[in-house]
Amino acid sequence: MAESSVPNVALDLLRIHSIITRGLNVATEKSQRFAQEGFPDASTREGFLCYARSFVSVLHGHHLTENELAFPYFREKLPDAPYDLLIAQHQELVHILDEVKAAIEEVSADPKAAALNKLNQALRRTADLWYPHIGIEQEHFTVARIGALIDREEHIRLGRLFVEHSQKHTGPGYLVVPFLLYNLAPEERAILARKMLFVLTHVLVPLVWKGKWAPMRPFLLP
Repeated sequence: MAESSVPNVALDLLRIHSIITRGLNVATEKSQRFAQEGFPDASTREGFLCYARSFVSVLHGHHLTENELAFPYFREKLPDAPYDLLIAQHQELVHILDEVKAAIEEVSADPKAAALNKLNQALRRTADLWYPHIGIEQEHFTVARIGALIDREEHIRLGRLFVEHSQKHTGPGYLVVPFLLYNLAPEERAILARKMLFVLTHVLVPLVWKGKWAPMRPFLLP
């Protein structure tokens, strides 16, 4: 994924898909490993639980933004996209995410193999739905197609609107913002950071919130 000098909300879509995909892959792989080997220490357990909860929150917020803002906006402009199918898939994912959340809390209460295996199974079912789902979205909402559809100012307006909506429906910020930033490689992270408030990226995340999200560090990119 490369940044264009022209804003494009399709690139934003690809970026959040990349974040969620990495979060899903890491949570799935680590839940299986911890089921087999146990948590090495309390900090790792705390960090994993924070990471998994952040994944659920970000995915939930992303789908709400699509359902409530993105899809209604594009229905008339791109009428051939399968909106009803995508929304139905979102609803399927909601049910699976409820299982993921319940399993996370089971691990929190009693981090034994049975709870971690249950979490791993729910995450794998999430992946079974997630990959075909984003394949459909990325087929219809391409960078070229969306770029030709609306002008620069509208891309900027929509991008801000989508970010604001997602922020209202995800949290806590002291976990979710680092999760968003550090599930991206440095180049993509820098692009996302420029879209965020300066106080978030230069004060809250590195200074004020650092102690709260530090346990997630082993699961994030450097």
